[in-house]
Amino acid sequence: METFNTGLVTRITGASARQLDYWSWTGFVPPSGVAGRNRKYSFDDVVGIVAVMRLKEAGLSLQAIRKALHELRQHHQDPLRELKLVAYLGNVYVYRSAEEAYRAVDGQSTYIFMDLGKVAEQTEALLKSVS
Repeated sequence: METFNTGLVTRITGASARQLDYWSWTGFVPPSGVAGRNRKYSFDDVVGIVAVMRLKEAGLSLQAIRKALHELRQHHQDPLRELKLVAYLGNVYVYRSAEEAYRAVDGQSTYIFMDLGKVAEQTEALLKSVS
Protein backbone atom coordinates (compact mmCIF):
# COMPACT_ATOMS: atom_id res chain seq x y z
CA MET A 1 0.00 0.00 0.00
CA GLU A 2 1.37 3.39 -1.01
CA THR A 3 1.51 5.95 1.79
CA PHE A 4 2.05 9.68 1.84
CA ASN A 5 3.87 11.87 4.35
CA THR A 6 2.41 14.89 6.11
CA GLY A 7 4.16 17.39 3.83
CA LEU A 8 2.65 15.94 0.68
CA VAL A 9 -0.77 15.60 2.31
CA THR A 10 -0.76 19.28 3.33
CA ARG A 11 0.12 20.32 -0.24
CA ILE A 12 -2.59 18.15 -1.79
CA THR A 13 -5.40 18.81 0.68
CA GLY A 14 -4.83 22.35 1.91
CA ALA A 15 -4.97 21.16 5.51
CA SER A 16 -2.22 22.48 7.74
CA ALA A 17 0.23 20.20 9.53
CA ARG A 18 -1.25 21.50 12.79
CA GLN A 19 -4.76 20.45 11.67
CA LEU A 20 -3.50 17.00 10.71
CA ASP A 21 -1.74 16.69 14.09
CA TYR A 22 -4.92 17.58 15.94
CA TRP A 23 -7.16 15.37 13.79
CA SER A 24 -4.76 12.48 14.31
CA TRP A 25 -4.54 13.03 18.06
CA THR A 26 -8.34 13.23 18.46
CA GLY A 27 -9.04 10.33 16.09
CA PHE A 28 -11.17 12.58 13.85
CA VAL A 29 -9.27 11.74 10.64
CA PRO A 30 -6.37 9.58 11.76
CA PRO A 31 -3.60 8.37 9.48
CA SER A 32 -3.54 4.69 8.57
CA GLY A 33 0.00 4.27 9.81
CA VAL A 34 2.79 5.73 11.86
CA ALA A 35 6.50 5.17 11.31
CA GLY A 36 8.35 6.44 14.36
CA ARG A 37 7.12 9.99 14.82
CA ASN A 38 5.96 10.31 11.22
CA ARG A 39 2.36 9.82 10.21
CA LYS A 40 1.74 7.86 7.02
CA TYR A 41 -1.49 8.53 5.15
CA SER A 42 -3.12 6.09 2.75
CA PHE A 43 -4.91 7.23 -0.38
CA ASP A 44 -8.25 6.74 1.41
CA ASP A 45 -6.98 8.94 4.28
CA VAL A 46 -6.12 11.68 1.78
CA VAL A 47 -9.56 11.44 0.15
CA GLY A 48 -11.17 11.81 3.58
CA ILE A 49 -9.07 14.88 4.38
CA VAL A 50 -9.96 16.47 1.02
CA ALA A 51 -13.66 15.83 1.76
CA VAL A 52 -13.37 17.40 5.23
CA MET A 53 -11.56 20.43 3.80
CA ARG A 54 -14.25 20.90 1.14
CA LEU A 55 -16.99 20.72 3.77
CA LYS A 56 -15.09 23.31 5.85
CA GLU A 57 -14.71 25.56 2.78
CA ALA A 58 -18.47 25.26 2.28
CA GLY A 59 -18.95 26.84 5.69
CA LEU A 60 -19.61 23.82 7.88
CA SER A 61 -18.15 23.93 11.33
CA LEU A 62 -15.69 21.26 12.35
CA GLN A 63 -18.14 20.33 15.10
CA ALA A 64 -20.91 19.66 12.52
CA ILE A 65 -18.54 17.63 10.35
CA ARG A 66 -17.29 15.67 13.35
CA LYS A 67 -20.85 14.87 14.48
CA ALA A 68 -21.88 13.81 10.97
CA LEU A 69 -18.84 11.55 10.60
CA HIS A 70 -19.49 9.98 13.99
CA GLU A 71 -23.03 9.06 12.92
CA LEU A 72 -22.01 7.94 9.43
CA ARG A 73 -19.28 5.68 10.82
CA GLN A 74 -21.97 3.79 12.73
CA HIS A 75 -23.33 2.52 9.40
CA HIS A 76 -20.42 2.71 6.95
CA GLN A 77 -16.84 1.59 7.33
CA ASP A 78 -15.39 4.49 5.31
CA PRO A 79 -18.13 7.14 4.84
CA LEU A 80 -15.78 9.76 3.42
CA ARG A 81 -14.97 7.42 0.55
CA GLU A 82 -18.24 5.50 0.08
CA LEU A 83 -21.03 8.08 0.28
CA LYS A 84 -22.32 11.11 -1.60
CA LEU A 85 -22.76 14.12 0.68
CA VAL A 86 -24.72 17.35 0.56
CA ALA A 87 -23.90 20.29 2.80
CA TYR A 88 -26.81 22.64 3.53
CA LEU A 89 -27.36 25.23 6.24
CA GLY A 90 -24.60 23.85 8.44
CA ASN A 91 -25.73 20.23 8.13
CA VAL A 92 -24.42 17.27 6.18
CA TYR A 93 -26.86 15.08 4.30
CA VAL A 94 -26.36 11.82 2.43
CA TYR A 95 -28.01 11.23 -0.91
CA ARG A 96 -28.30 7.98 -2.79
CA SER A 97 -28.55 9.36 -6.31
CA ALA A 98 -28.32 12.69 -8.07
CA GLU A 99 -32.01 12.36 -8.96
CA GLU A 100 -33.04 12.20 -5.32
CA ALA A 101 -30.95 15.20 -4.47
CA TYR A 102 -32.20 17.24 -7.39
CA ARG A 103 -35.79 16.78 -6.26
CA ALA A 104 -34.89 18.58 -3.05
CA VAL A 105 -33.44 21.58 -4.87
CA ASP A 106 -35.88 24.45 -5.28
CA GLY A 107 -33.50 26.77 -7.08
CA GLN A 108 -33.59 29.29 -4.24
CA SER A 109 -31.00 27.72 -1.97
CA THR A 110 -27.31 26.90 -2.36
CA TYR A 111 -26.45 23.21 -2.18
CA ILE A 112 -23.10 21.56 -2.36
CA PHE A 113 -23.06 18.17 -4.06
CA MET A 114 -19.97 16.10 -3.43
CA ASP A 115 -19.44 12.78 -5.14
CA LEU A 116 -16.66 11.27 -3.05
CA GLY A 117 -15.76 8.90 -5.88
CA LYS A 118 -14.94 11.96 -8.00
CA VAL A 119 -13.03 13.49 -5.07
CA ALA A 120 -10.99 10.27 -4.96
CA GLU A 121 -10.29 10.47 -8.71
CA GLN A 122 -9.28 14.15 -8.49
CA THR A 123 -7.10 13.49 -5.46
CA GLU A 124 -5.37 10.61 -7.25
CA ALA A 125 -4.67 12.89 -10.24
CA LEU A 126 -3.27 15.58 -7.91
CA LEU A 127 -1.04 13.07 -6.18
CA LYS A 128 0.32 11.84 -9.52
CA SER A 129 1.05 15.38 -10.69
CA VAL A 130 2.89 16.31 -7.49
CA SER A 131 4.82 13.07 -6.92
